[in-house]
Amino acid sequence: MSRRRIIRNLERSGHRFVVIETDEKKIGECEAEPDHWIIGDATSEENLRRAGVERARGLASCLPDDAANVYVVLTARGLNDGLHIVARAVEEQAEPTLVRAGASRVVAPTIIGSQSMARALLRPAIADFMDSIVAESLDLVFEEVAIDSRSPYAGSRLKETNLLSELSLIVVAIRRRSGELTFHPNGETLIEDGDLLIVIGNAESVQRLMEASR
Repeated sequence: MSRRRIIRNLERSGHRFVVIETDEKKIGECEAEPDHWIIGDATSEENLRRAGVERARGLASCLPDDAANVYVVLTARGLNDGLHIVARAVEEQAEPTLVRAGASRVVAPTIIGSQSMARALLRPAIADFMDSIVAESLDLVFEEVAIDSRSPYAGSRLKETNLLSELSLIVVAIRRRSGELTFHPNGETLIEDGDLLIVIGNAESVQRLMEASR
């Protein structure tokens, strides 16, 4: 899990973010510039507070030590119960511990790497397609768009919206407020307040959808 890539992707997304780093040299190596750097230990509650974890929407803990990541997750969860936390598992067996500590999602680079290699071997066309999306070499993006009661899409069926006809967006799935996930919803599917639409399409159309749903 490259911190450079994480920072680059966050910058491209337009989100504000803070990086906690112990090594000043690594800051200079990053091409992207976060809104703010904090030189210090990420396991420190004081530094997490300085970074604004109490009001943040998300946190990525990608330290090279599982015990340190568990400590960061525990501390951050205690400071912000609604925080979306993604944590790195250096060793596969650390995943359940990180989940118990409060991680919303755990990423194990060794597993992801193995899955990517298997996909490249068994389904090369799919692997090429997914790599193109990640690398943004195609004008296609995956995005999740939250729907609330103010959205013009709330209360409409998919076939009644302009998602496909005008925006040329494909709704891959809908996650309900309850957590239920519906894949490849049909035109009769009702969009409800609290839904999360997972869509794929060109960046401009996705941006129009996000702006309309704010």
